Amino acid sequence: MDLFTESGILLLPRDTFLTDTHVQLLQKQRIWEVEVQQVLSEGTTENITNQLMDLDADKETVAAYVKALDKTRSLFDGIGRDDKPGLEQFSDVFYEVAEQSMKQLGLFRSLYVLEGSDSYTYRHSLNVGILCSLIARLLKWGEERIAFMGLAGFLHDLGKMRISKEVLLKPGRLTEEEFDQMKQHTVYGYEMIKQMEGGSELLALCALHHHERLDGSGYPHQLKGDEVPVECQVLAIADMFDAICSDRVYKDRTSPFEAAQLLWKEACNGKLNIEFVSHFVRYIALLYVGARAVLNSGEEVEVILIHQDEPMRPLVRRSGEFVDLRHERTLNIEKMIG
Repeated sequence: MDLFTESGILLLPRDTFLTDTHVQLLQKQRIWEVEVQQVLSEGTTENITNQLMDLDADKETVAAYVKALDKTRSLFDGIGRDDKPGLEQFSDVFYEVAEQSMKQLGLFRSLYVLEGSDSYTYRHSLNVGILCSLIARLLKWGEERIAFMGLAGFLHDLGKMRISKEVLLKPGRLTEEEFDQMKQHTVYGYEMIKQMEGGSELLALCALHHHERLDGSGYPHQLKGDEVPVECQVLAIADMFDAICSDRVYKDRTSPFEAAQLLWKEACNGKLNIEFVSHFVRYIALLYVGARAVLNSGEEVEVILIHQDEPMRPLVRRSGEFVDLRHERTLNIEKMIG
């Protein structure tokens, strides 16, 4: 509601997004409580924990993921309040869950069944780190480089901690001005990692360039081709895949199969590294054999067979009959359910 001073002067109109400056103003006026319409936060990890525990995933791996999620929230929120944790603190959080998830790849299937956008920024950071490690392993990179890619993925969105909650958690489409603010998270991330004890130039560049595209259409510097470090090319794939497959405040998730098709399309259009995408989508598709899904027709199916020539359109079983999505082009796997 509208807020007035004791003398009747309008202090803040209703529908104002409250910032720290507003809170200080209210305190000076000795106003200690106000009614709000919406609390801008990313929720708790409780809903995510409950969903993961209900799925057929390794309980030890789930416990490690949830523990890492809570620690990620604490570290990221702290750095948003000007805490200055060193790189070692972030690596300690990430490497434990990364090692566990590589042993139990079933976690991937569980992550993309989760409903709701609770803790999205923290989950996205963990997920992209895990995916980056996986892609680097598929490319047969060395162990040291694999570990680096995991940490680069984990920290790639650290700059979002300096973006206002009004923009970061806005449930609708961003205005052009708001999108310009959002794009600054790449620059902020670069600066934060450069200033971090133990941070490196390449790690900081991964935060800066993970939205660059090989055709020059990305941001913030519109780099082209080999100007984009290969580490950032890997990060771009992992970042895009997880974003498409996850519920967010402004959109529902889609299936890993649909995400794979979108990645392939972007690669064919010259935006992503086609070799890296090819390795990744084939492997991810194989993880979902035996999983249950929903088609865009609303029908439930089971994934039966992944085709080598077109892994994004598998053979599925629907009510006792087999349907080959390579031939049924109007049908797509819309989302995974188990």
